[in-house]
Formats: sequence, C-alpha cells, structure tokens
Amino acid sequence: MVIRGTYKGGEIDGPVEIYLDNGRLWEKTTYKDGVQDGPFESYHDNGEVRDKGTYKDNEKCGEWLEWGETTTYDPC
Repeated sequence: MVIRGTYKGGEIDGPVEIYLDNGRLWEKTTYKDGVQDGPFESYHDNGEVRDKGTYKDNEKCGEWLEWGETTTYDPC
C-alpha cells in the first residue's frame, strides 16, 4: 500500500491518496491538522465509487453514498 499526502507541523494535512500494491487507487480523503476533514471517496476493485461523502473533525456528516445506499448524517 502506498500513501501519498503532506504533513504540516508534524500532522498529516491536505489531500491524501491511498493506492493498493497493484497501483489501483483505493481511497481519496482530506485531512486538516491530523484529522479527516473534507471530501472522502473509496473505490471498488473495478474502480467504481464505493463510498462518498464528507468528514468534519473526523466524523461523517451530510449525505453519504455507502455501498450503493444513501445515508444522511448530521449536517456539516
């Protein structure tokens, strides 16, 4: 697995992409000061979106697509 991202002040901060050993993109997310905060997407083996939504302070918020189902969390 390969993780691409940036650090600021010792904390992961900004866009992060995680790739499997075969080079396929597995997950894209965003961190702010070491916690997930922003858009998130993960993918099936065929490259289609599996989960998609937004994190705020490491918590899911707003509308999410999770395994083909729409789920609504507290507003962001």
